[in-house]
Amino acid sequence: MRHNKQIKEQVVALMREGNTPLLELAREYGVSTNTLRAWLKDSEARARAQTSAKRVATALSREKYTSASQRQRLLMHALEQSPATIIVTDAEGRIVYANPKFVATTGYAVSEAVGQNPRLLKSGETSPEAYQQLWKTITSGKEWRGTFHNRRKDGSLYWERASISPVFDAEGRIANFMAVKEDISEYMAAEAARRRAADSFHAVFAALPFAVLVLDAAGEIKLANSEAASLLNASALLGERLENLNLRWLDANGAALPADAHPLRKVIQDQQEGGAQRLRLGLVPPTGGTRWLNVTVRAVRLPDAEGLSALLVLEDVGGD
Repeated sequence: MRHNKQIKEQVVALMREGNTPLLELAREYGVSTNTLRAWLKDSEARARAQTSAKRVATALSREKYTSASQRQRLLMHALEQSPATIIVTDAEGRIVYANPKFVATTGYAVSEAVGQNPRLLKSGETSPEAYQQLWKTITSGKEWRGTFHNRRKDGSLYWERASISPVFDAEGRIANFMAVKEDISEYMAAEAARRRAADSFHAVFAALPFAVLVLDAAGEIKLANSEAASLLNASALLGERLENLNLRWLDANGAALPADAHPLRKVIQDQQEGGAQRLRLGLVPPTGGTRWLNVTVRAVRLPDAEGLSALLVLEDVGGD
């Protein structure tokens, strides 16, 4: 599940309040606790990156109380020491200043950047419409936030998260624009690798020729492939419990099993990590007929899950 910026900010705010357990938030938003921690880390990194810009704003606001030389020292210290890339342009969008982090990140010398438009860095992946929307936002006096896939001087690509805002003069006119940017290439690469791994897992999981389910310690189905849905005659299994499905189960001798005495329930409850148990059960769907199954149950520990979960493999060995 993908989450937009607003939802991520809401979740980070809840994490900072500390009133909601991390595991509960992870379940509510359908992500792992590691993902939640990554969101918090990214938020804190952005906050640190904004600190230098705030220092600049503070220096500017104190202009009439400090000497020009002191103001200049404050301004330059904040910009030069910033851990984030900072670019200042004039009202037409031409670069008038770039800090050392800009040089380290892009490979361009300050002398090469001054007088250029920041689109000097564009890779061609951002549409003209997106740049037009950005310009419309900041020239209307508002802050713009977004992500760019930019190109360094040597041709290599990198990702950066940017915040661009107008700077007003004493008469309230836009005099400059300031961009505070953070290199997030490593984060984006990790996210891409995670998505590829997840896609590969789901592709293999969906293609398995036998039914596979994962149930948590409470007996709720957390994962199920298409073979499981077909075997159990259910279009939607996630969040369900085996005993609540419209199915009848038989023991190895063909005797009906009551839901509260289902052997799978006991096997799940008695499981110890690493061990596997095998049993033979009969399954009678609502359409009738009995399917005999070889069932393998193994305890597994899922990331961020409380207690052990159970992996069920159901092999259909034929009917009556």
